[in-house]
Amino acid sequence: MVLLRVRVVRNNEPLIMDTKKKTRAVFRLGAASAMSLLVGSFVLASCSAGGAEPPPDWDGSGGASLDSGGMGGAPTNGGSANGGAPTASGGGTVGSPNGGTSGTGAAGSSGAPTTGGSGGIAAMGGTAGTPTTGGSAGTPTNGGSANGGGGQGGMPPSGGAAGSADGGMAGKSTGGNEGGAPMGGDGGMAGMSGGAGGSGGSGGSTMSGGKAPADPSAGCGKANPQTGSGQNPLTVSGHQYYVKLPNGYDANKPYPVLFMFNPTNNPITWAEQNAGFESNGARDAWIRVYPHPANPSSGWGANDVSFFQPLYDTITNNFCVDKARVFAAGESSGGDFSSILGCEHADKVRAVAPCATKPVQQYPLTVAQRSCTGQVTAVVIHGKSDNVVGPENGPRTRDFYLQLNHCGSSSEPVQGYTDSLSNCVRYQGCDEGYPVFWCQHSDPEHNNTNHGWPRFAAKFIWEHFSTY
Repeated sequence: MVLLRVRVVRNNEPLIMDTKKKTRAVFRLGAASAMSLLVGSFVLASCSAGGAEPPPDWDGSGGASLDSGGMGGAPTNGGSANGGAPTASGGGTVGSPNGGTSGTGAAGSSGAPTTGGSGGIAAMGGTAGTPTTGGSAGTPTNGGSANGGGGQGGMPPSGGAAGSADGGMAGKSTGGNEGGAPMGGDGGMAGMSGGAGGSGGSGGSTMSGGKAPADPSAGCGKANPQTGSGQNPLTVSGHQYYVKLPNGYDANKPYPVLFMFNPTNNPITWAEQNAGFESNGARDAWIRVYPHPANPSSGWGANDVSFFQPLYDTITNNFCVDKARVFAAGESSGGDFSSILGCEHADKVRAVAPCATKPVQQYPLTVAQRSCTGQVTAVVIHGKSDNVVGPENGPRTRDFYLQLNHCGSSSEPVQGYTDSLSNCVRYQGCDEGYPVFWCQHSDPEHNNTNHGWPRFAAKFIWEHFSTY
């Protein structure tokens, strides 16, 4: 039984008819008024015959059909790329309030990517009319994923009431490999609720702390090379030298090499016995070369510089050397010599560590007056109160490399080397890959003269040079 109350106004007098009553009221109506009442009753009766009442918060909006489909979930865009534009078809027809099932929209196809496209935007469920007696709500699909080769567009959701759109996992940008040609990283997957995928990582750089590829020398593959010894040294260009190989030396594996120049008036074995590279990681990782000046009593000087080229050629032609990792260090006149190599032979040497240097007239510490062949990392070590050569040349050598590597004037302490026995800082603003370290120490080595090779030096050099 449906209660029907009709309010009719005629001549400003309300006339009421209640269909629940079985008695019939008689009204004095004109023909036009009676016809209007009859039509209105017929329309209302038809509306009530469809089944259950709509929910109280229903706003009457249904799934009116469009030519391209109902107001179902909007299909997603295809994956954007540096190539073809995506297409998308319309969503399905939404279930009407009178029943029926909701339509399912066709999937939008993504454009063909060319290079690394960004991820497809995740689908979002479309708003639709609430079905009454039929029409199950559609479920939106997950967001589209994207890889470095181009994004794939997300699938469109079905029609009907939208569920929660699950996004893909957040993208992770993968950087390129260090060294060699930079490689772009993979694109990220689409984020939550259709978030855009992560961008690809940038390529690696050998100038930002990464390791450059090895550069094998002509000596690779040569078995049983002569090494000499402190008691039976070899000779090249009027200078004695001998070589210590890493434990388990492999003639087919390129190794870094360290040239360690000893101080004036000391035996050829001084560096092996005192420098510290036979008791740290260098023993197993580096080839160590211990040369001797032509005149031990006067030490290393300007006349010895021409000797380095034939020594370098001999070592690289007979041992498997990584020519991208050639290091030089020395103390006193040996420090002078290693500092000279850091300019005139910078095309062969990657890093130098001069210690306790003095001025060498033929090689002034002014970049404009020298013929440097490149740049090197420099670890400049000098006693704060050196009473053999004085403390002055240490800061001059430091400033030479600061100028060569275009460093700024500010510095920061090197962690682990801040006590007075080392007191090392690293300067800021240097050209990438060519830092300058300054260690103005108070180690009393060499008979309390503050002129000797300090105890921290070998550890510091090994830790920093082995990063190359």
